[in-house]
Amino acid sequence: MRFTAACLSLFAIIAACERKSEAPASTEPDITQAAEAPASDVLPDLPGAATGIAFWDHPTLSFNSTMIVATDDGIVAYNMEDGNEVARLDGFNTDGVASGYFGLGARAAGFIVFLDADENAFRFHGIDNESRAFLPLDGGPQLRGAVRDFCTGRSLGADASSLFVIQRGKIQVFNLAASDAGVAVESEATIDTPDDIVSCAVDIDGRLLAASDNGDIYRVAGDDAFAAPMAQAAVMQSGALAVISARVPSENENEAPLLTGQILFADLSNGAVHVFESVTGKALGAVKIAATDELAGVDSAEAFGATGGNLGGLYRNGAVVFGVVGGDSGPAAAIAPTSSVRNALSIEVGEPVSERGEARVVEDGDLVIEPSFTPQ
Repeated sequence: MRFTAACLSLFAIIAACERKSEAPASTEPDITQAAEAPASDVLPDLPGAATGIAFWDHPTLSFNSTMIVATDDGIVAYNMEDGNEVARLDGFNTDGVASGYFGLGARAAGFIVFLDADENAFRFHGIDNESRAFLPLDGGPQLRGAVRDFCTGRSLGADASSLFVIQRGKIQVFNLAASDAGVAVESEATIDTPDDIVSCAVDIDGRLLAASDNGDIYRVAGDDAFAAPMAQAAVMQSGALAVISARVPSENENEAPLLTGQILFADLSNGAVHVFESVTGKALGAVKIAATDELAGVDSAEAFGATGGNLGGLYRNGAVVFGVVGGDSGPAAAIAPTSSVRNALSIEVGEPVSERGEARVVEDGDLVIEPSFTPQ
């Protein structure tokens, strides 16, 4: 990127998640020992302060993938190769954005969902696979009550993403499907949670991760999902969770590459990214986006997003992005390659994994039904 320098199927869901006892608030974290990854780009002049960051993988040209930034004055999609604007939605006071897909592989139909803060309603738009324009979609879930956060995701082999919505004391799960009108809700469920859950992400295996406002991270699976956290981060202001995945060579050269992943948990108060192994929850360290001779580092932020997908060029292994406010350019997006974050913690970079998934191989006699919504 050459910027201006300055469904998860409803997984055996959770009958009755036990509430944990109140945990003490985290003490102020010591980030003096955090590793550093240099800033690589800054995208200035966002329409407003960022409220959410998402990504869309191009079906054939990785460098034409987009970074999607939600603000309090609309949503803009930027081309990853050069930072040029390619799509925009004006007139919405948005509070967060997430992306997902219907279908698998190059023919998968991408979409975004964002929270219209003025109406407290979710809005869906498709993403055209050629023009990358936003296409309005009807349908989606209806909600009551305040929304704390939301996320989308699916396992690599699932046909459609699911939407997870965090509200006080619960997470609502909506399994989505493409329809002739746009988006349909195939099924839904409610997960009881502690009152302090504030953010979520979906792992590559389709399992939900949820984080509390004091830095506890839970893998939401089983009756006792909230009995104890799988990982803990010393944070002052919880930001978004993200999971980045990669394929790394097996120790046995005759075996297929292994799928690995890391959980990223941002502290917006100081711009630190806390990194954990995605299966065991083992703490791998913290990373700060550091200044260079031409670019400022990240000392605090309004929003955070990350992907391990191939965005082309410098970002062929993904990107880590903070929405920042300040400086002469006003609201901006500060960016570093995911590979730089991994390298800073001596994590094997591996090969990128697209959230588009891989189209199933059709053998003679098999029938694969394409999603009814396929914007081209």
